[in-house]
Amino acid sequence: MKTKILWLALVPIVIMMGSLSQAQETPRTGGTLTYATGTDALTLDPQFVTDVPTSRVVMQIHETLVKYDLDMKIIPCLAESWTTSADQLTWTFKIRRGVKFHDGTPLNAEAVKYNFDRMIDPAIASPRKSNIVMVKDTKVIDEYTFAVTTNKPFAPLLAQLSSYNISIMSPTAAKKLGKNYSQAPAGTGPFKLESWTRGEKTVLARNENYWGDKTYLDKLTIRIVPEDSTRVMLLLSGEADVIASVPPVLTERLKQSKDVKILRKMGFRTIYVGLNCTIKPFTDVRVRRAVAHAINPDAIVNGILSGMATTGGSFESPVIPGAIQGLKPYPYDPARAKKLLAEAGFPNGFTTAFYTPTGRYLMDRQVSEAVQAQLKEVGINAEIKAPDWATQIALLDKGTEVPMFLMGKGSPTGDLDFTLNLTIKTKGLMNHFQYSNSKVDALIGEQEGIIDTKKRYQALSDIQKIIYDEVPGVVVFYEDQIFGTRANVNGVGLYPYEFVEFAKAWKR
Repeated sequence: MKTKILWLALVPIVIMMGSLSQAQETPRTGGTLTYATGTDALTLDPQFVTDVPTSRVVMQIHETLVKYDLDMKIIPCLAESWTTSADQLTWTFKIRRGVKFHDGTPLNAEAVKYNFDRMIDPAIASPRKSNIVMVKDTKVIDEYTFAVTTNKPFAPLLAQLSSYNISIMSPTAAKKLGKNYSQAPAGTGPFKLESWTRGEKTVLARNENYWGDKTYLDKLTIRIVPEDSTRVMLLLSGEADVIASVPPVLTERLKQSKDVKILRKMGFRTIYVGLNCTIKPFTDVRVRRAVAHAINPDAIVNGILSGMATTGGSFESPVIPGAIQGLKPYPYDPARAKKLLAEAGFPNGFTTAFYTPTGRYLMDRQVSEAVQAQLKEVGINAEIKAPDWATQIALLDKGTEVPMFLMGKGSPTGDLDFTLNLTIKTKGLMNHFQYSNSKVDALIGEQEGIIDTKKRYQALSDIQKIIYDEVPGVVVFYEDQIFGTRANVNGVGLYPYEFVEFAKAWKR
């Protein structure tokens, strides 16, 4: 089968794997699909999820009030419908009837309110409680009617409620297990947890009591395989049915096999070199700009990724609504970088630690090594540290341990507000740059209340321009999602915000 590569400039859509002829086949029920990915889930508690690989597991098990459809439009999920008050402060949701959590607890308005209350409970200490900071009050109107009142008109509310962090959990399980909820998560999703062997695999089974269409698959096995080449070999041998993050250098080999298919799709994720603005010498913007001029994104994309990525200057992928268009990377200029370093008091450069993940992003270790080599040319000795993913996240969260790091930033809601609050706003829970700018903070707050889309996007553009100028990090590229599947696999949904859906997957 010839591989079809689908290109899309600005409008994100979902591409379902499988040819038209296969889509017309009657789906086969039964069997186990094996999905190999680079890193394990860190938790199965939605309110503690801070990374995409974890969310991909959690969202097979749980669901949100609203979600995106195949055209990236918000549609009902656990909420059947909603209305907004005249002052645009109160949103009233009608909760779907007849739904049960995996532990048999019925879904109702009380269960939904419990989840909102739990997220802001200091005893639970969710790292994502800021996601609902805009919520002033929640109220149960009746058994199946739930209301949310915000502090001010909040344009991105529905997008926010589609986030994996605001998935609805069984209050029975959550109360019983507390911070140990991951041991026996009970959502309403099409799959339920059968077993989780940390660092090795997670096995999910069909939810026989699912309120919607049940999965075709009996089971979904998620295997943890950090090495890119090993995942590719598993796909070619048939030991894996779907693999994530196919290395561009190996795509040609996969194309030659009639037994596999490749899907390439530009997503919402930005890969960047982060700089901790509170650790010297990155406290000096001249040093941060020197790093920007020392990195050559085009050379990395063409040399490491075989051209299978997109370069740009904005921290926001250009396919996300509201992202600034046409902002170029800092010009690659080693001479300018050296001049800036000298002006900042480092004529001979300096040495710093450079933290990188392995297997989390597309060829992340190789990209870090390329960045390391480019920085060395201007006198910056970046010593690579490569802890496991969980350790790197823990160190970044401390805010005082990591001066330079390779990371990626996605957009689980498809709206810039979510990640701006997390990664850029002063003391944002994922602001690993330790960046702080009072004007940016004010603009982030202002754009939330601007209902007029054009005016809101202008405010978002202003924010992105300031970030570009102050360089808390350097954009390397916008990551293409490159997945591989066996030729007999159908119905796997790949979304631009990086969710991979297996609810409709089946194998011939």
